[in-house]
Amino acid sequence: MRGSASGMACIKRSLVQESLQLTEAVQAQRAWRMPDMVVYQHSHEEWWLAPLEDTLPLVKINRIGANLLAAMDGKATVKSLLSSFGPRVCGPSGETGRWCLERWSLPKYSLCFFGAEPPKKDRGDARWDLLLQQIREGWSGNPEFEGEHHLSQFHTHDITTDEDHFDTIETTVSHLFREPSEAMGGQTYGRLLAKHLRKLGWWDRKPRFIIEVGGGLGYVARELAAGLSPQEREGRYIFLDITGPFLKAQLSRGREAGWAAEAIQANGEWLPFKPASVDIVIDNENLADMTPVKLTKREIESGTGDTPHHQEAIEWIRRMKLSLGNEMPDEFMFNLGPIRFVAELWRVLKPGGRAILVEFGIEEGFAAPVKLPGHTEYEVQYSHLRHAARFLGFHEKYGALPQFFNMKPDTRVLCTGAAYAIRRFCRADGKSFAIRAYTEGELNRALGDMAEKLTGHHYHDIMDPAWFGLWDFKVLLLEKPTPAPKPASPPIREVKGFRWGGMR
Repeated sequence: MRGSASGMACIKRSLVQESLQLTEAVQAQRAWRMPDMVVYQHSHEEWWLAPLEDTLPLVKINRIGANLLAAMDGKATVKSLLSSFGPRVCGPSGETGRWCLERWSLPKYSLCFFGAEPPKKDRGDARWDLLLQQIREGWSGNPEFEGEHHLSQFHTHDITTDEDHFDTIETTVSHLFREPSEAMGGQTYGRLLAKHLRKLGWWDRKPRFIIEVGGGLGYVARELAAGLSPQEREGRYIFLDITGPFLKAQLSRGREAGWAAEAIQANGEWLPFKPASVDIVIDNENLADMTPVKLTKREIESGTGDTPHHQEAIEWIRRMKLSLGNEMPDEFMFNLGPIRFVAELWRVLKPGGRAILVEFGIEEGFAAPVKLPGHTEYEVQYSHLRHAARFLGFHEKYGALPQFFNMKPDTRVLCTGAAYAIRRFCRADGKSFAIRAYTEGELNRALGDMAEKLTGHHYHDIMDPAWFGLWDFKVLLLEKPTPAPKPASPPIREVKGFRWGGMR
């Protein structure tokens, strides 16, 4: 990303900064209104804007404030805007144009951008999405590796309620498609999952013991049940989750759907089940939350890890004869937790048992961090994970999630950033609005008369990486082989009073 030094400095300022000093250098910059910003006309003379930081109140502006926003076209300088709007009242509480210019470009607001030129990528196109991504990543706090225990501590101790978690903290693909969606042919994520697993023969032999690891708020289990017959869901259904507050919602929705459901708070890297006891395991969008380790080239070459976690990872790499490539960096992330999990699957699945693992990830290189509010997840390196599965003895199949679900690539859905803003407007207006994947028709039906009062929201092709990066989500299907049948013994026959059997 390129931009003026002072413009980029604005992005890197402390996120607790209350206002921007409008120095001569700042005033010389040009101002751009964020092009993807959603504006809600609440009344004839009042418009609402949603700052990027959810803890900030909505920004409410009058017609003069709306004119200030419209004047941020990339041509006007901050100085000219200050001259035209500085002393004028732009908000219902007396906020002046100067007040707005001192705040709106701060990362926590992100309503506009000051700089010599807009943010760009190598090909020269303006990339506002990259700018906002950089700002959001700044909220994750520590830019360094937080340690092997960071993710388990976050999910065990820092999450105290299930309210809004998957709407605002870590929205998942299954959460976006938890209700019937035009993008999925009128189906839900869970019902399509049931359809495709049945097609693969997973219910040919009725499973007696199903485990769902990291079951979110129970929507996948609810919709999976809706896609199966009552006879197909007669077995035990166990929710296993490291986050206690989620288990209540999982259990409630699972039982309402007809499962004989139970719940266990535990870490999926150490499954509390007997060997060869489980028929099916469902692990949906959970692998990136498992234990990462940051290894060094020196540790790999010496075979000695600096910590017990590092040594465990090195032992796995050695035992599996896993190639890390010829261009191993001095430091790199390794998915220890997912490999532990696959090893546990091998232990607990019955012969013929199956598991489905869904998560975002890569096939080459090393896992990169994904910054989310309060925690950092890590891409799954699927070449490593598939190698581990084959080493353990699994039969495996692998592919992209959109291919697995046969999703239509030309379906257009609402930008998720716009959905977050609309949700805030609805809440402030005393209305409900669910975060999900909306087509234009679905959004208009959900909002009713409010839809015509919104501007700035836009739609993406569902496969557009700028929407949710669906092609980054992969499906790994594992099957534990059944023992080969013993050869049939030849029939026993009598020859001159002797009985001859199958001795070899």
